[in-house]
Amino acid sequence: MSKFTVTSKREKSLSENIIVIAALGILMTSFIYYFFKDDQRLTHTGFDYVAQNFSSRVVAVRAQWFMDKQPNLIKLSNTKADLIRVNSRGWIDFTGEANSCEKIWQAAMDTELVFLKQPVVVSMLEKTDQRKFRTCRYSLFGGEYFDYQMETGKVSKVTVLVTD
Repeated sequence: MSKFTVTSKREKSLSENIIVIAALGILMTSFIYYFFKDDQRLTHTGFDYVAQNFSSRVVAVRAQWFMDKQPNLIKLSNTKADLIRVNSRGWIDFTGEANSCEKIWQAAMDTELVFLKQPVVVSMLEKTDQRKFRTCRYSLFGGEYFDYQMETGKVSKVTVLVTD
């Protein structure tokens, strides 16, 4: 074999390796992109389900309040939660207590403030017009959140657009 043939084989081999490495890099980049895009959609869909579940449980507490002839405290049989405090309209409400929004979450969801290993951030929003409206906001760091209005029991889900 001549020197030219050996050098030609090495160059061909090196250029083939560079092409393979570049192709693998492109494939890995596209995989990572689509993985994180789907992860964001999964988080959004899952937190939307949490909001629906929260709303269902709030309604279940109110239904129990009606069946128990409208007491101030409710005990649901299928939860670990102690007595659940409700307002005069039968909605879960721990107003006047420290960490009232956290207590509302724990009473309704019967779990810690965590979703997919991420903490759920809780904040109290108050608006005063002719009446005082108190709202608990439960949110994730990604921007997804839902609100719970204590006076009306309304759970408002906010849709965060996922970009492609």
